[in-house]
Amino acid sequence: MHNLFWSVLILFAIAALLRLDWVYYLVYVVGGVWVFSHWWIRRAFRKLRVQRAMLTRGFVGERLTVRLQLENKSWLPLPWLLLDDRVPLDLKEVDSYRAVIAVGGKSHVEHEEVLHCKRRGYYPVGPLTLTTGDLFGFAEASWQESAPVYITVYPQVVPLHTLGLPSRSPFGVLASRQRLFEDPNRMAGVRDYASGDSMRRIHWKASAHEDTLLVKKFQPAIALNVAIVLDLNRQAYPISGLVGASEWAISVAASVASYVVDQRQPVGLITNGMDSVTGATTLPIPTRQGQGHLIAILTALARVQIQDVAQPLAEWLPRRIADLEWGTTLVVVAPKVNDDDLWMLHGAYRRGSNVVALVCTAQPDFDRMRAQGEKLGVRLHRTIWEKDLAAV
Repeated sequence: MHNLFWSVLILFAIAALLRLDWVYYLVYVVGGVWVFSHWWIRRAFRKLRVQRAMLTRGFVGERLTVRLQLENKSWLPLPWLLLDDRVPLDLKEVDSYRAVIAVGGKSHVEHEEVLHCKRRGYYPVGPLTLTTGDLFGFAEASWQESAPVYITVYPQVVPLHTLGLPSRSPFGVLASRQRLFEDPNRMAGVRDYASGDSMRRIHWKASAHEDTLLVKKFQPAIALNVAIVLDLNRQAYPISGLVGASEWAISVAASVASYVVDQRQPVGLITNGMDSVTGATTLPIPTRQGQGHLIAILTALARVQIQDVAQPLAEWLPRRIADLEWGTTLVVVAPKVNDDDLWMLHGAYRRGSNVVALVCTAQPDFDRMRAQGEKLGVRLHRTIWEKDLAAV
């Protein structure tokens, strides 16, 4: 563009010195087209409105559609528009996210892109860059998004039986002989209405049938809090399968959290992994109920990364679980469990916790550790991994 300006200026000087009319005419045409092209492109580009419509959450294996909506509010069309979107490798469905489209005057154009969530994580998509120009190549303009849009890809969630755990899950509700604790989802019969009973407990259909007020009776139970402990100490994992084993451990933790929430039980998360966004150790998530709380746990698991921790699990965990409520079910997801870990978990068992350990890698002495754990009040389960993970 700078060279064109000097070329026109030189032609004008030649026309002035030699007094050649056709050179004057050439200068007027080229200069007029150059000025008009700049005015056209800049005016039309200022009237262009861009909006990105997309989901910012997804699970591993899902495909997310990104819709780029472009609206030209000017009567002047844009003959060509180059769209260049930056997409991380783990989200790419195709090799390149570049496209050239034309946007007419007073028109609305949509362009679709597909993102493939191949791996859990927290990814920036964008910023989107738009480049346009005239047909002669005299004028060019560009625009870029102010900031990228972040997508959270949640870890894989699978049923407990797929993990190799028994169908009768060790998490959730425990039976109790104390009538003070009742499970409203497990009805045990009806009884006559007594003064002080809540109106919500009246069984209206049975009352209408018997022509007297009857109140629902429920089976006694204690709803236990569940605290998931995820060990992401790099030194605890085998070097040969570091990435696969740690990713599988995160998937196991996500699956347990999803199951507990489906059972309408409170669940929390404690991990020594690093938050990939803040660069610090992931903060503990307190035990709560509900799908919204599950999303918070899955978001933390999507962002967590393995890191080097100075203390092993047996030394790091006791201070983190010292304030847990009595009766909390402690689910420890770890690559392996040794003698020090068992005695540490035995201490949690003596303080009133229901302790379950899920081993996520191949441990040669697992049978011996499981037998020893039964004596110490710690239940050990081996989760499926390696070749079975591909089938999952």
